[in-house]
Amino acid sequence: MSILTLQIKKEHLDNILSGKKKEEFREIRPNTSKKYIEYFDPGDGEGEDVRPKDYKKIQFFNGYTKDRPEIVIEIKAAEIEYIIDKEGNFVEYEENGQTFLTAQMVYSLGKIISKKNI
Repeated sequence: MSILTLQIKKEHLDNILSGKKKEEFREIRPNTSKKYIEYFDPGDGEGEDVRPKDYKKIQFFNGYTKDRPEIVIEIKAAEIEYIIDKEGNFVEYEENGQTFLTAQMVYSLGKIISKKNI
């Protein structure tokens, strides 16, 4: 079972633990896209499409010390959310001479599976 590993601020970790934070958002950028999405051929002759990687859990860490707080939490759903402007057009940005659509991952968080150093 694949686990997505992410750093998180203490405030957000506390909000997950208290049940206030039910979703985690992560911006998809060229240097992070392989962590969050995968490309596939849907077989429709239109070329490649994209979908979220099939993670079942997220392991959140706060900090970099050996005894850092961490939790493992179930992912109920994962989706790619494209950012759209007021006119209904995709928002684009340029990086290293290439144009990309602005998008983020949205993870719906489920039950907490384990806690450590909390």
